[in-house]
Amino acid sequence: MQNPLRHSLHQLSPKVSRHDLLRVGALSMAGVALSDLYAHAATAAQQEKHGPGFGRAKNCIILFLSGGNPQHDMFDPKPDTPAEIRGEFQTIETTVPGIRFGEHCQHSAKHMHQMALVRSMHHDHNDHARAGYWMFTGEKYPRSLNDANSMSRQDMPHIGSCVSRIAPGDGPMFPFVLVPHRVDVAGGRRAGQFAGILGGKYDPMLTGGNPNDDDFRLQHLPLAPSIESDVIRRRLRLVEQLNGQTAFWQDNPLAQSLQVNQMKAMDVIGSEAVRQAVDLASVDKATRERYGRNLFGQSVLLGKRLLDAGTRLVQCNWERTQGRNGFAWDTHWNNFKALKEDLIPPFDLAFHALMTDLDQAGKLDETLVVVASEFGRSPKVTLKNGGREHWPDVYTICLAGAGIQGGQVYGASDKQGAYPAESPVEPANFVATIYHLLGIDPATELHDQLNRPFTLAKAKPIPLQFS
Repeated sequence: MQNPLRHSLHQLSPKVSRHDLLRVGALSMAGVALSDLYAHAATAAQQEKHGPGFGRAKNCIILFLSGGNPQHDMFDPKPDTPAEIRGEFQTIETTVPGIRFGEHCQHSAKHMHQMALVRSMHHDHNDHARAGYWMFTGEKYPRSLNDANSMSRQDMPHIGSCVSRIAPGDGPMFPFVLVPHRVDVAGGRRAGQFAGILGGKYDPMLTGGNPNDDDFRLQHLPLAPSIESDVIRRRLRLVEQLNGQTAFWQDNPLAQSLQVNQMKAMDVIGSEAVRQAVDLASVDKATRERYGRNLFGQSVLLGKRLLDAGTRLVQCNWERTQGRNGFAWDTHWNNFKALKEDLIPPFDLAFHALMTDLDQAGKLDETLVVVASEFGRSPKVTLKNGGREHWPDVYTICLAGAGIQGGQVYGASDKQGAYPAESPVEPANFVATIYHLLGIDPATELHDQLNRPFTLAKAKPIPLQFS
């Protein structure tokens, strides 16, 4: 009679050899569970089917530098070009010989051996709203710029909303969280940041508030540590009972979606682990200082703790309110002063702290860390005001963790950092890469609220190298 274990392991992956099977008993004696070997075989089979890196990430954190960070002054410097292109900054060595960063990325440079640069990102939307939509959804925005500044249920869903729909995880925490707010403009709510056509059930949770406040609490959930979770749960059950007595909640799709989110909120509130994770006031002072006592630094710290609490995808947005200039990374003027004083140092410190903590906790290999923006900045400095303009024609993103082989550079910009010189990458490839690493086939077909089919990403993942 055929051994069922041997048969199932052989089916999972031809890479599980007879020698591996003979080692099962010895591994079990050594304390290695048989289930671990079986899971390893399953992972190998999945990667053989879908390609390297598939499913290597349990979760993902996106550091979104809204406004468009400049490739020339950070991750793709051009030191041999004229001053009006290379800018005012010198370059520094990274931990990988031959790869240099702008001089103010001192902490990030220490992690080049753990990260991959994609220096050939590009698209053709030259405004923030439509460019952001493309990066968030993988789809080109189909309507006017004015429409792109107004979210609607006609929009394609954010990556995080699709993850919430397909693989939300087992924990009580919301699977998709934006920290601390949406990337918006005055009077507008930019498209692509919520669930769009998937419906409100898969919208993200917004933490709200300012995580840098000493007494920060989640703005939209009553997670005050002074109130026992079972007390809050009893109060919310009263609301649930009232809902159950109203026919509206049974018959209206929007109401049903609200009810699902309300039940999820109850699960979150009832979780002690979640309550502790989002209570930044309880974090020791030294840790908060390492991430930087500013809005973005504390947003990244909160994002990391949300991952620990079970969130699958966290996006930490750079807010325009941070810094004296108030234009985020949209440096049409005073580019170099703003980068040196307000922009690069807080990012650099937070990224360094995040990478260090994930690495030391043994979680970097299972966490995808992304640094991205909606586009880059122009090669030529605007001399009259020292700014760099919008530039979607080429820009750089950073990817780390999730088994990605550090020290690699995929693609390249031309000599002036203006256009892709090799291996161009589009937002759809970027989105497909995130799905792929989270163990979701980018070719997966979902249906919207009207049962119309759509594909997650109409492109292949970026062909990175994995360790």
